[in-house]
Parts: sequence; structure tokens; C-alpha cells
Amino acid sequence: MALSFKYRKELFQNKPRFFPKIPVLLYYKGNTIQTSALLDSGAIDIFIPREIADALELELKNPSEADSWFGKLKIWESRIGVVFGKGNQTFRRELPCNVPDEISENAEVVFGRSFFQFFEITFNENKRTAYLKRTGE
Repeated sequence: MALSFKYRKELFQNKPRFFPKIPVLLYYKGNTIQTSALLDSGAIDIFIPREIADALELELKNPSEADSWFGKLKIWESRIGVVFGKGNQTFRRELPCNVPDEISENAEVVFGRSFFQFFEITFNENKRTAYLKRTGE
């Protein structure tokens, strides 16, 4: 399985920027949300915004504290179903994730290095493209 995704153009601090985001379907117990996930090699885990966790009715457990760019925050552990791909090249798996305790207007789904273990990921900044190749193939 080898996939490529063009970076998405978005405004950041009032300037157009390009970000390595992939379209994903998130699910939990029959609830689904279609969104995009930022591929972030600087993040350790998968982070799901509180609004999405609430909409999917994720089971939140084991509260703890985590460090972020904005300081310390309370997070909850959970699991979420993830589906993405093109045609017959589809990745589907239930994965552990963290959910911040508070709702934030700028929060987004982040796939950190715990997600990267399933792929060889290459970021090509010149082509503004992320390449994901499934490991073990």
C-alpha cells in the first residue's frame, strides 16, 4: 500500500501556508466523522479534539497531564477507529488516542509518531506532497 497526498493550503496567521493533511474517516460505535488529520512528526501521539470526541461519543478514561505548545493540559485516553486511503488501498484500524479536556476553537486532528509506526512517511516540501507506504510490504 503506497499513497500520496498533496498538502492542503490554509490560512495560518493571516498568511497562506501548506500543511501535510490527509482525509480520514473517524468512527466509534456506529458514529462517524469525515475530517482531515495533520501528519505531525513532532507529536508523539494521536490527538482528537474534544468536539470530535464528544460527537463520536468516545469513551474517555485515565485522565492525566500532558505538555503542549500552550503549556500543560489535562488529557483523556481513548480509542478511535481510523479509515483512509484510495480505492483498494485502504487503511482501517482502531488506534489509541488522547483527547484534551477542554474545547479549543483551533483544535484539529493530529496524527503523531504513534501513527507513523504503520508507515514509511516521506514529506516532500518541494512538491508539497506526503507519501505514505505501509510497512511490512
